[in-house]
Amino acid sequence: MIGLLKGMATTLKHAVDGETFTVSYPEEPPEVSPRFRGVHKFSQERCIWCRQCENICPNDTIQIVMDDSHNGEQYNLHIGQCIYCRLCEEVCPVDAILLTQNFEFVAETKDEFAYNMEELRNVPWYNSIDPLEAREPDREAWVGEGEGEVDYQ
Repeated sequence: MIGLLKGMATTLKHAVDGETFTVSYPEEPPEVSPRFRGVHKFSQERCIWCRQCENICPNDTIQIVMDDSHNGEQYNLHIGQCIYCRLCEEVCPVDAILLTQNFEFVAETKDEFAYNMEELRNVPWYNSIDPLEAREPDREAWVGEGEGEVDYQ
Protein backbone atom coordinates (compact mmCIF):
# COMPACT_ATOMS: atom_id res chain seq x y z
CA MET A 1 0.00 0.00 0.00
CA ILE A 2 2.87 2.38 0.81
CA GLY A 3 4.45 1.68 -2.60
CA LEU A 4 1.18 2.57 -4.31
CA LEU A 5 0.96 5.86 -2.44
CA LYS A 6 4.60 6.70 -3.28
CA GLY A 7 3.89 6.06 -6.95
CA MET A 8 0.78 8.24 -6.90
CA ALA A 9 2.73 11.02 -5.14
CA THR A 10 5.42 10.94 -7.83
CA THR A 11 2.78 11.07 -10.56
CA LEU A 12 1.00 13.97 -8.88
CA LYS A 13 4.28 15.87 -8.41
CA HIS A 14 5.09 15.61 -12.13
CA ALA A 15 1.53 16.53 -13.12
CA VAL A 16 1.66 19.70 -11.02
CA ASP A 17 5.08 20.99 -12.10
CA GLY A 18 4.02 20.99 -15.79
CA GLU A 19 7.24 19.47 -17.13
CA THR A 20 6.52 17.37 -20.23
CA PHE A 21 8.28 14.05 -20.80
CA THR A 22 6.54 13.03 -24.01
CA VAL A 23 6.86 14.28 -27.57
CA SER A 24 3.95 14.75 -29.98
CA TYR A 25 5.35 12.29 -32.50
CA PRO A 26 5.10 12.37 -35.58
CA GLU A 27 4.20 16.08 -35.62
CA GLU A 28 7.29 16.85 -33.52
CA PRO A 29 10.39 14.78 -34.32
CA PRO A 30 12.08 13.35 -31.23
CA GLU A 31 15.60 14.32 -30.26
CA VAL A 32 17.89 11.45 -31.14
CA SER A 33 21.23 11.00 -29.43
CA PRO A 34 24.27 11.52 -31.66
CA ARG A 35 25.34 8.00 -30.67
CA PHE A 36 22.04 6.44 -31.81
CA ARG A 37 22.42 3.53 -34.24
CA GLY A 38 19.72 3.34 -36.86
CA VAL A 39 19.38 1.59 -40.18
CA HIS A 40 22.46 0.92 -42.37
CA LYS A 41 23.26 2.92 -45.44
CA PHE A 42 25.41 1.02 -47.92
CA SER A 43 27.42 2.66 -50.69
CA GLN A 44 28.05 0.23 -53.53
CA GLU A 45 30.31 2.80 -55.19
CA ARG A 46 32.66 2.93 -52.18
CA CYS A 47 32.59 -0.77 -51.36
CA ILE A 48 35.72 -2.78 -52.23
CA TRP A 49 33.91 -6.08 -51.55
CA CYS A 50 36.34 -7.22 -48.86
CA ARG A 51 33.47 -8.99 -47.05
CA GLN A 52 34.72 -7.94 -43.61
CA CYS A 53 31.25 -6.66 -42.69
CA GLU A 54 29.71 -10.01 -43.58
CA ASN A 55 32.34 -11.91 -41.59
CA ILE A 56 32.06 -9.80 -38.44
CA CYS A 57 28.25 -9.61 -38.32
CA PRO A 58 27.16 -11.68 -35.29
CA ASN A 59 23.81 -12.77 -36.72
CA ASP A 60 24.17 -12.81 -40.53
CA THR A 61 22.38 -9.52 -41.18
CA ILE A 62 24.65 -8.88 -44.16
CA GLN A 63 25.17 -11.36 -46.97
CA ILE A 64 27.41 -10.57 -49.93
CA VAL A 65 27.17 -12.66 -53.07
CA MET A 66 30.32 -12.80 -55.18
CA ASP A 67 30.60 -13.71 -58.86
CA ASP A 68 33.15 -16.17 -60.29
CA SER A 69 35.92 -13.56 -60.53
CA HIS A 70 35.43 -12.58 -56.86
CA ASN A 71 33.78 -9.26 -57.63
CA GLY A 72 30.87 -8.15 -55.51
CA GLU A 73 27.65 -8.93 -57.23
CA GLN A 74 24.96 -8.54 -54.62
CA TYR A 75 24.62 -6.94 -51.18
CA ASN A 76 21.76 -8.33 -49.09
CA LEU A 77 20.64 -6.73 -45.85
CA HIS A 78 18.15 -8.21 -43.37
CA ILE A 79 17.31 -5.20 -41.20
CA GLY A 80 14.88 -7.26 -39.11
CA GLN A 81 17.76 -9.41 -37.82
CA CYS A 82 20.14 -6.56 -37.08
CA ILE A 83 21.02 -5.83 -33.45
CA TYR A 84 22.67 -2.51 -34.45
CA CYS A 85 25.99 -3.42 -32.83
CA ARG A 86 27.86 -1.22 -35.33
CA LEU A 87 30.60 -3.78 -35.91
CA CYS A 88 30.06 -3.67 -39.68
CA GLU A 89 30.56 0.09 -39.72
CA GLU A 90 33.70 -0.08 -37.59
CA VAL A 91 35.37 -2.83 -39.62
CA CYS A 92 34.72 -1.27 -43.05
CA PRO A 93 38.03 0.18 -44.31
CA VAL A 94 36.38 2.57 -46.80
CA ASP A 95 33.28 3.69 -44.84
CA ALA A 96 30.93 2.00 -47.31
CA ILE A 97 28.55 1.18 -44.44
CA LEU A 98 27.28 3.82 -42.07
CA LEU A 99 24.63 3.45 -39.43
CA THR A 100 22.32 6.43 -39.76
CA GLN A 101 19.95 7.98 -37.27
CA ASN A 102 16.87 6.79 -39.14
CA PHE A 103 14.50 4.78 -36.97
CA GLU A 104 11.33 5.33 -38.99
CA PHE A 105 10.92 2.10 -40.92
CA VAL A 106 8.03 -0.31 -40.52
CA ALA A 107 6.78 -3.63 -41.79
CA GLU A 108 4.10 -6.09 -40.79
CA THR A 109 6.45 -9.05 -40.47
CA LYS A 110 10.16 -9.40 -39.76
CA ASP A 111 10.73 -11.13 -43.11
CA GLU A 112 9.67 -7.96 -44.97
CA PHE A 113 12.92 -6.36 -43.78
CA ALA A 114 15.11 -8.64 -45.94
CA TYR A 115 16.35 -6.55 -48.87
CA ASN A 116 18.80 -6.84 -51.73
CA MET A 117 20.25 -3.68 -53.30
CA GLU A 118 17.57 -3.36 -55.96
CA GLU A 119 14.82 -3.61 -53.35
CA LEU A 120 16.60 -1.11 -51.09
CA ARG A 121 16.72 1.42 -53.93
CA ASN A 122 12.91 1.29 -54.12
CA VAL A 123 12.27 1.81 -50.39
CA PRO A 124 11.31 5.47 -49.76
CA TRP A 125 12.69 5.70 -46.21
CA TYR A 126 16.02 4.24 -47.36
CA ASN A 127 16.50 6.53 -50.34
CA SER A 128 15.90 9.67 -48.32
CA ILE A 129 18.89 8.94 -46.07
CA ASP A 130 22.13 10.74 -46.80
CA PRO A 131 24.54 8.95 -44.47
CA LEU A 132 27.18 11.64 -44.45
CA GLU A 133 24.61 14.28 -43.51
CA ALA A 134 22.69 12.04 -41.14
CA ARG A 135 25.67 11.01 -39.07
CA GLU A 136 29.40 11.32 -39.40
CA PRO A 137 31.24 8.18 -38.27
CA ASP A 138 32.44 8.52 -34.69
CA ARG A 139 36.14 8.05 -35.28
CA GLU A 140 37.23 9.81 -32.08
CA ALA A 141 36.45 6.67 -30.09
CA TRP A 142 39.11 4.76 -32.00
CA VAL A 143 42.52 4.35 -30.43
CA GLY A 144 45.04 6.74 -31.95
CA GLU A 145 42.48 8.95 -33.71
CA GLY A 146 41.78 11.49 -30.96
CA GLU A 147 43.95 14.04 -29.24
CA GLY A 148 45.22 13.67 -25.70
CA GLU A 149 45.00 10.63 -23.49
CA VAL A 150 42.99 7.58 -24.53
CA ASP A 151 39.86 7.00 -22.45
CA TYR A 152 38.84 3.32 -22.41
CA GLN A 153 35.25 3.76 -21.21
